[in-house]
Amino acid sequence: MTAPAGREYRGLPLGELLEEVSSAEPMPGAGYCAAIALEMAAGLVAMAARASRADWGEGRGAAAQATTLRERIAPLAERNVDAYREAVTALGGESSSGDESLRDALARAAGVPLEIAEVAVDVAALAAVVAERGDQAMRADAVSAALLAEAAARAAATLVEVNLGTTSSDERVARARDLAGSATAAAQRARHTLA
Repeated sequence: MTAPAGREYRGLPLGELLEEVSSAEPMPGAGYCAAIALEMAAGLVAMAARASRADWGEGRGAAAQATTLRERIAPLAERNVDAYREAVTALGGESSSGDESLRDALARAAGVPLEIAEVAVDVAALAAVVAERGDQAMRADAVSAALLAEAAARAAATLVEVNLGTTSSDERVARARDLAGSATAAAQRARHTLA
């Protein structure tokens, strides 16, 4: 069961995208969803920082940083679909190159989620700063962004582990776990602002 080659999900209306996600096809998949959730988290951070500019001099810079992060995330969603599609094809035996081709495809399928986890840490950390220093009225939005970023990092780390055969000795698996832990620490820091 392979999704149509080259299918673009980014331009779909939200309702159609949700139909694609819940269909029996493996695409767009969990990595795509993690990236989209992370992109939304970065958007929330930008909004909360912009709304805080009147009382927080660094709000404008934080909003610009969040926007830059969101722009970094955007291509990762589609790149993840491409890498995942290649891995699904290789796993299905449709590739004639054998084990080496499968190993390479799975490594690429792990690489993009690792990038997603890296950006997720940055988004969660920035969300924590905005929650701590930004407008109190926007605090719940910043905290929610940090929690979404944490979820994206954890989902991405899981995909890295699965694509690399849950080999805990692989440095990429260890890196993904560390990134997920860093995102969790940032989200906890953000949540403490609500106490």
